[in-house]
Amino acid sequence: MPPANPALSWQVGDHREIVHTFREDELLAFADLTGDRNPLHVDERYARGTAAGGRVVHGMLAASLVSTLIGEQLPGPGALWHSFQVNWRRMIRIGDTLRIKARVTAVQAATRSIELEIAGVHVGNGETCLDGTAKVMIMAEEQTSERAGLSGKRVLVTGASGEIGLEVCRRLGAEGCRLVLWGRNAARLKQIAKGLGAAAESWYSVDLLDSSAIDKSLAKVLARKPVDLFVHTACAPLGYREFGAEGYQAELQAHWMVSAAAFSHIAQRLLPVMPAGGAMVALLTHAILDVPPAKMSAYVSGKLAAWGLVKSIAAEFGPKGIRCNALSPGLINTPLTKDMPVRVKQVEAAVNPLRRLATARDVADAVAFLCSPQSAYINGVNLPVSGGARMP
Repeated sequence: MPPANPALSWQVGDHREIVHTFREDELLAFADLTGDRNPLHVDERYARGTAAGGRVVHGMLAASLVSTLIGEQLPGPGALWHSFQVNWRRMIRIGDTLRIKARVTAVQAATRSIELEIAGVHVGNGETCLDGTAKVMIMAEEQTSERAGLSGKRVLVTGASGEIGLEVCRRLGAEGCRLVLWGRNAARLKQIAKGLGAAAESWYSVDLLDSSAIDKSLAKVLARKPVDLFVHTACAPLGYREFGAEGYQAELQAHWMVSAAAFSHIAQRLLPVMPAGGAMVALLTHAILDVPPAKMSAYVSGKLAAWGLVKSIAAEFGPKGIRCNALSPGLINTPLTKDMPVRVKQVEAAVNPLRRLATARDVADAVAFLCSPQSAYINGVNLPVSGGARMP
């Protein structure tokens, strides 16, 4: 898949060159094309009688070779001049051979442009005949070809031993993804991987409160090849503590560490090597969309921190063709909510426009959509999966 922003395929220091020998027929053709028949260029007798001591190649004919280099090699197809400043340091004669060189000095992703340092060096004596600078925009061809699906994509899923994480793995596995499973429960992960069959590439028991454990597992994951997709479903246990109650600070730290810090830690390692077309999805909660429920401030604040990271990653890595989104499910019957009063769940279902609670499959379907090429222009959003109970 070509990069979403072709300027980003170039880095400072990249360079290209062409070699060209100037012939008399080229000089005469250039004079006919431009109408520049200055005798200094086309009349040998006249030119010898001047301080030039003989005919000189048109300066713009030499500069046109810079255009050839830019249009064909650096950056190549789609290049469009923005500006060009050139200095002619030495007269160029018929028969001279020049090495025209361009080197990238800056990349401007926002404007899809690159800045170049230009030099034309005489192959025979090494003298610089011309030098200068250029700024070139890259007009990318719009991609209209049919988008490929998720088959073969390598995806890291945290919280894979949980109910939602497992359903996400099943859904993405059904799409042909190669799954890397992370979770706390090693025995359950092993069982899940066995049930997923060939879709489960590997599994790792990782405590997301332990940064060194994260690093060790990431090193193993990335030793094979980059990850195309990252889905963060992991969540710290819900304590349902009032703000400031005993044990509250420890619960707050756990939610921030798992929902935000671990998400950031993993993303920082994956993003530099994630290919264009990659995507990240963080699982949040509908509780961040409205007035948060009582005794859940630790959980909600951790999810809100993750939402800030999602938006920042989306803005910073979108130019590289990598998307980052979130989804906020409504109340789901999972072990995470087992201590919530049944009456609360019944009321939640009764007032929902669809008259039911969300399911793990609802969440997994939304994750698959946000990972898929069908959502290729969706970036930096938080998708409510709440049946219409929350309409931000």
